[in-house]
Amino acid sequence: MLTRTEGIVLKTQKYGEADLIVTYLSSDKGIIKAFAKSPRKTKSRFGSSLEPLTHARISLWGKEQAALPKITQADILNSFHRIREDFQDFVNISRLVEILLSVMPDGAPNKRLFAFFLNVLHTIKASERGSKDALHLITRIRLLAAIGCAPRLQSCGRCGEKSLDFYPSSGTILCNKCAAPLTQERSTLRISNNTVRFYTHTIEWPIHISNRLKPRREVLAELSDLLDKHLTYLLSKKLNSSEFLVGANRTRAGASR
Repeated sequence: MLTRTEGIVLKTQKYGEADLIVTYLSSDKGIIKAFAKSPRKTKSRFGSSLEPLTHARISLWGKEQAALPKITQADILNSFHRIREDFQDFVNISRLVEILLSVMPDGAPNKRLFAFFLNVLHTIKASERGSKDALHLITRIRLLAAIGCAPRLQSCGRCGEKSLDFYPSSGTILCNKCAAPLTQERSTLRISNNTVRFYTHTIEWPIHISNRLKPRREVLAELSDLLDKHLTYLLSKKLNSSEFLVGANRTRAGASR
């Protein structure tokens, strides 16, 4: 049975000497895996259509519920090669991909998530070169919101009272009364009102609007640290891409001295 869909390449895995298993975020099937025959050969018909983040129209052959259908054709709609060529952009998008693959089950259709992720790629592709720390942070927050895993920072997640103490184990701000049973939790974070305001705008406004905000560096650092702790607790592990980016930035900072 031949089926067609649109997909964004999230990752590829070598299989045998010349084959690949490709993981897509598809427009109508959610996250799917498919088999590509001999794409690593020099004269492969697939060309660059299986490169990470490539948005393509794909044809799949296999039974309706096949776990690993065969890719018979992949026509590039957007290559997003500029993102792959920019170190910071690619590593930060890789972080979004890692979150997706850690949280979302295979084969769960989500057209809104596909449209959101495609919009993120177009937004980053169109962004000016230079520091994009705010944009990368905004896309991370919006992805967590899109998959229902965003932390709650506007008020206490249990009673609605105002507070600035974030508890990673609860994924929310908690007031003193509601946090009483958790007083021994060491990873509690006290955040600023500026951080809460920036986060609220990021959640409520479209990406292209919130990207115009110019938050202070301490706000970005505070919110990035909070998200890292939130995700570490949520996933029970640290993101490989986050660890890699921290290490790479330290290396670059040391080399520039």
